[in-house]
Amino acid sequence: MKLRHYLFVFCVLSSIMAVLDGCYYDVESELYGTGASCTDTIATYNGSVKKIVDQYCASASCHAGVSPSANIGLDTYSLCKTSASQGEFYCSINWNSGCSQMPKNASKLSDCQINTLNRWKTNGFPEN
Repeated sequence: MKLRHYLFVFCVLSSIMAVLDGCYYDVESELYGTGASCTDTIATYNGSVKKIVDQYCASASCHAGVSPSANIGLDTYSLCKTSASQGEFYCSINWNSGCSQMPKNASKLSDCQINTLNRWKTNGFPEN
């Protein structure tokens, strides 16, 4: 009888430990990063801007390659700088009224990503 009691207690405790061990909360940005650091005081093309643009804008079906969408290429530093020098780039990524919302058919860029692109412009579009 005592053996059954110990076995029962062992099973109950093991079950509780298994349930508690499986309950945790992961923060996505801590696991995978955000793609850009919001704490960078100077955003550079190669340091943080290119990662954002490559992921959300300069894919083969959008603003890259020989026939970029709307003839706006964003797959090189010089093309991206030229486009970002124009007001429509920032109007689009901020989803302002009167502008085409970018990225197209996707969620708006995060505040961190938009702030990184704004800092890049404010700092004169540094490459490195």
